[in-house]
Amino acid sequence: MKYLVNEDHWDLVGYAEQREKILSRFNQETAAFLKNDSFHDGKVVSIDIVNQENGEMKDPTSIKMVIEHYSGGIYEIHWTHVRKFFMDYDITRNVYGNAPHKIAFGGRRGLDEWGYDELLPLSKRKLQHEILLFSRTTIIIHCANVKIRKIKA
Repeated sequence: MKYLVNEDHWDLVGYAEQREKILSRFNQETAAFLKNDSFHDGKVVSIDIVNQENGEMKDPTSIKMVIEHYSGGIYEIHWTHVRKFFMDYDITRNVYGNAPHKIAFGGRRGLDEWGYDELLPLSKRKLQHEILLFSRTTIIIHCANVKIRKIKA
């Protein structure tokens, strides 16, 4: 993370300025969501990785994630033309601060909820989306585009 480093170092103004610069890269629904909302406290429902290799398409991998928004709505995030995908899920890190060997909620929450994220430009054509989940899982995706859509109210 560049702007949301930790609870003692959050450059929210800097991140808002950076985000504003890239909003024109997205469709209207995605840009409006990124500008006005977030997935903080949303539940990760599923992650699907699709490789549509056909010998012709460059970067044929895409990722779809379904999230139950804290308001109850269901959203899908779709990253396309993925060049890098990293996820370091390890349930044994999701522990209580005062009980470092006790897995939170007995491990029943799996990936757990969405904590924070940064969506930043890597270049004129590529983006980096870094997501921190409450389970202490980090997800990093380098891609050409991100689309967010509401799939259920």
